[in-house]
Amino acid sequence: MTTTDLSFNGRYTDPQQLVASPQTIGTAWADLGSEYKLAGALSCAAYLELDIHDATNPRVRFLAKHASAHADEFVLPIRTVSASDVKIEDEYIEFNEDASQNVIVSVDLDGCVIYGQWQVQVGSGTAAQIDDAWLVSAI
Repeated sequence: MTTTDLSFNGRYTDPQQLVASPQTIGTAWADLGSEYKLAGALSCAAYLELDIHDATNPRVRFLAKHASAHADEFVLPIRTVSASDVKIEDEYIEFNEDASQNVIVSVDLDGCVIYGQWQVQVGSGTAAQIDDAWLVSAI
């Protein structure tokens, strides 16, 4: 598994590309890019270009890991949402406006997540896709 190091030596990291070409989103959870080392980060944001097609309810979640490429993955609860077109679920953010859109999704890490990874899926319908995705983390 590839790991990109986003550990801190400043206020924020330079944006890191999560996907280099469009990634299909199906009904099963799929990794969005590689895992990232986030030691010391207080937050992590994904900038997503979502192409909805005929899918409904695309979803995004963040998994925390205590070691690189470890089999145990922990779902991070979503505590902050800044847009009115998303709702909070127990383990993921679901976009209930079924339209292509550009959106920023962020999670609080409290400096306690060593490695992390974003995942995506759709609720139903034909597959959607992430056309472009970038990750930024900050202290």
